[in-house]
Amino acid sequence: MYPRKNTAGAGSAPTAAARLGPDGRRPDERAPIAASTSGAAAFTPTKVAAIRIACGARLGLTNWVLTEDSEALLGTGHDKQRALLSLNVAAGHLAGGRIEAAFAIAGRALDTGLKYRSGRIVERARAVRRSLTTASPPKVVREFDTRLHGVYL
Repeated sequence: MYPRKNTAGAGSAPTAAARLGPDGRRPDERAPIAASTSGAAAFTPTKVAAIRIACGARLGLTNWVLTEDSEALLGTGHDKQRALLSLNVAAGHLAGGRIEAAFAIAGRALDTGLKYRSGRIVERARAVRRSLTTASPPKVVREFDTRLHGVYL
């Protein structure tokens, strides 16, 4: 008999091939992946906090967004990056029911988006605005709507 080498088990050939890696070996036979030394995938505390804020804003978790380091992060990075991060913080304020604070922060981010003609920032500002639905919006929201009206980038 021939020895069975690199077989994934009984069944169809596509199933067996799917269980093997691209090199034809089973996962337990492969060498472990070495950590990158280039620093391309390095996670600094600043990056981790920014990701936590972004995830918390999308999930509506105010305790992930409104922390001490979220305000400190708004002073770092490029203006466009800071504007996107501040829109995440604004979404966190909206989830927490702080409408005036949310739209004050979103208004500053919108100013940055218009300054740099960034469609991504303006669209994210529109998404923050769409997340609030009320029959009669407060004055700060109406002012934000006026600024957003007619902006096409």
